[in-house]
Amino acid sequence: MRFLSTLLLLAAPAPALAQLQPTGPIWEKGHASIQVTACPGNIDHDDFCRGIELRKDGRVQRLGAGYLTVKLLWASRRGSPGPDALVFGDDGGSGGDGDLFAVTLVPKLTVHKLSGERMDIATVRPGPGPLRLDLAFDIEFFNGASHAGVTIVPLPVRWAGGDYSADLEALKAPALTAREMDFRALAIGQELQRWKEDVYPADRLYPPEAIAHGTPVVVQALAESILAGHADQARQLLRRAWPRRSDRYDLAMEGEDAFWAALCRAIVNHPLWKRFDLGHLPHSDMLVPAN
Repeated sequence: MRFLSTLLLLAAPAPALAQLQPTGPIWEKGHASIQVTACPGNIDHDDFCRGIELRKDGRVQRLGAGYLTVKLLWASRRGSPGPDALVFGDDGGSGGDGDLFAVTLVPKLTVHKLSGERMDIATVRPGPGPLRLDLAFDIEFFNGASHAGVTIVPLPVRWAGGDYSADLEALKAPALTAREMDFRALAIGQELQRWKEDVYPADRLYPPEAIAHGTPVVVQALAESILAGHADQARQLLRRAWPRRSDRYDLAMEGEDAFWAALCRAIVNHPLWKRFDLGHLPHSDMLVPAN
């Protein structure tokens, strides 16, 4: 299940510190090349600072600078639709900030740039045809979570019409089965119950926010369902798992609607939601009132 695999990904150890990256070409095609360079002298940098240049027919176009590492993520095969190359400039910070550059040579030279946090998780999906990759739809600092406690849902993207486009067919998933709903309700219910114990004897959970580490299991489960086109099931899950009052078990604790509204705002105001017009996902109308 994607829910479990994503949690395991977030628990993986941090990569080792990067070494000084050599300068020089990392991609060449005909009279064009993409070069890793030292940073220009007009920005604050050290020996590790790297820039990216596109060189074609004797002309030089600086794509970006201030990176710790530069990586070629994808190069087109013969006959496949553009772009010709996908390059990532990694800022090297803990937030995974960086820039993706999709370079197309014909019919005219074009560069499409995507920037943001957690871009270091961008992963190209193998296979024939045009470029397909997964970006990180990240929900940061939600409900008291730390920066390290980010929630990430892979967002499938494909190359279509000369630009990045959401791969809605890959993003949408079948509705959860009754057994899957039971499993997720149990998982998020346990986390919500611990939150309830932290605030006892209060009869409201949200606001204020959870202490310490937030509620990552809850946010992961709900965000995955929403981005798979099942905001209706996400709402059912939260209502089903929301704790009951200690003094009146026939009543739910207050704060459930406020929690849902805050999560909806975090999702629909995300740059990738807006960039890829994800309001076309099924059941996204359930999120509109919270925007």
